Amino acid sequence: MDFLTSPWFIITVIISIIIGNIAALKYLTPKNLDKLTKKQGNDLDRLIELDKKHQQEIKKRDE
Repeated sequence: MDFLTSPWFIITVIISIIIGNIAALKYLTPKNLDKLTKKQGNDLDRLIELDKKHQQEIKKRDE
């Protein structure tokens, strides 16, 4: 059990976790940001279209 509490083992584990997290972030972040911005843009465009239709219906009812 002395091996698990060895400073070299603990440092190796911490460094490998940090490197793994950085690699995962570098791999996943650009893809997720592109999907997120496209989805938000599409949702925003859809909401704008729905609002325009709704405003037209309101105008027709008022006339």
